[in-house]
Amino acid sequence: MGLGILVAVAASLANAFAIVLQAGEVRRSPLSKGGRPSLLLLLAHRRHWLAGTALMVVAWPLQILALTLAPITVVQPLLCTTQLVLLAVARVRLRERVGLFEACGALAIVCGVAAVVWAAPRETVHDPHALRVAQPLLVVGLGALLAYGLGRKVPRLTLALVIGSGLAYAWVDFVNKLLADDLSSGHWLFAALWLVATVMFGALAFLQETTALQRRPAVTVAPVVGAVHDPLPVVMALWAGVEVWGSAPHRIGALAAGLAVIAAGAAILGRSRAVARVSGDREAAGASRRRPAAPAPGAAAPAPGQRSAA
Repeated sequence: MGLGILVAVAASLANAFAIVLQAGEVRRSPLSKGGRPSLLLLLAHRRHWLAGTALMVVAWPLQILALTLAPITVVQPLLCTTQLVLLAVARVRLRERVGLFEACGALAIVCGVAAVVWAAPRETVHDPHALRVAQPLLVVGLGALLAYGLGRKVPRLTLALVIGSGLAYAWVDFVNKLLADDLSSGHWLFAALWLVATVMFGALAFLQETTALQRRPAVTVAPVVGAVHDPLPVVMALWAGVEVWGSAPHRIGALAAGLAVIAAGAAILGRSRAVARVSGDREAAGASRRRPAAPAPGAAAPAPGQRSAA
């Protein structure tokens, strides 16, 4: 369990820096490419975007490894610490001020993760009933596809792409658990099928999020994606019977509360201008640059009619 937690945190770090490298390139891409695979082909010619993609590729096997060592109910909440890393990067790299708003979001994620790690089921079923597994896969997968079709057909409905991205990412994270279980059990054929499905839905999730970031500020995209994506794989695992409570069903209340607190904390940090700026949001960056600097201690205020040096 301890090693799984460390590997999950490493995957979260890789994802965070991938966002930092990729988001700025996405915002500079033409809107006419939105929702089309050609957008990904365009971005593939940009160095920073490729570096971020390489980090995402590194994060994926780390997540798979973490899922072989710990339950998805523990690994998934730890992946939400990506928002904490982005906040730290904003503070150190961009000298953004971390106020009460951001502190509350960070504290909510930390407390929520602690509650979930304590309350999470410790028993994994490696051969769950196929019908139970199919139910969450079909419901969430169809929801992601319908959201993509609606967002592609009606460009002004960007929210459909945002929700679809969260659904598709949740689908991928749940399938990553199935992939990890089949790899550890030596079921290579099923593992190969899950691998192909993960790549396809991962591309769908990435395309929807990338298109949404072209059309809307990151502070309106990230909270919704996080609120959908962060808790849903855990719910899917419990629904499918992949994780079972065993002798501790009384902890389900603490697990539900922890997931809700994590989702709230992710939404709070998603709306933070500091996190948005480090994620490549040009509007947040412009607002930060326009914000007047506080006068130095002891500095005299400018006289009426006198312009400050700034």
